[in-house]
Amino acid sequence: MVIAAFLGTACAAYHRALDFWPIDSADGLRGLFDLLGGPLLFLSVVGVLFVWFIGAFVALYRRRIRGMVSRLVAIIIVPVCFGTMITVPLFDPWLWYVIFNKSGFEAAAAASGSAQNGTIIEGRDVSTGIAGAGYNHFVALIFSESDPPKLVYGDSDEEKLAANSVLTHLYGNFYRRDEYF
Repeated sequence: MVIAAFLGTACAAYHRALDFWPIDSADGLRGLFDLLGGPLLFLSVVGVLFVWFIGAFVALYRRRIRGMVSRLVAIIIVPVCFGTMITVPLFDPWLWYVIFNKSGFEAAAAASGSAQNGTIIEGRDVSTGIAGAGYNHFVALIFSESDPPKLVYGDSDEEKLAANSVLTHLYGNFYRRDEYF
């Protein structure tokens, strides 16, 4: 059960890390991690789940119900841990990034003078995969004291952004805008 929880957590942590780690950092280390880490992690998780599934049938054949049930529960724990880590905001690295750097970000927003209307504090390209094979993913950290959806669904780019942007409230007046192209 512990191994199953670790596998689900590792897959979610991999996904969350690539959602936070910008492309231009670490001189290609992120690209190597993106291209090799994902398939290796996926294949190892699928292999372990397959072995547990076969083990559940062997335990059923030998009439060891407790062994079969424990293997099936372990198989179920992997997607449950993955889904929990992905959906619960407590595990979002952007939330902790904002919490730890809150005073600096508020000072930067005050210095820009547009904190009332909203200001983009930081933008990152966190696209994954081979170029051209998937969506480009851009994340913007926004500080806004008023209506943050206007930053996403502006008057000029409403059609383009309405289909491609997601606005998430992080903490206080901080928001995260994800754009997919």
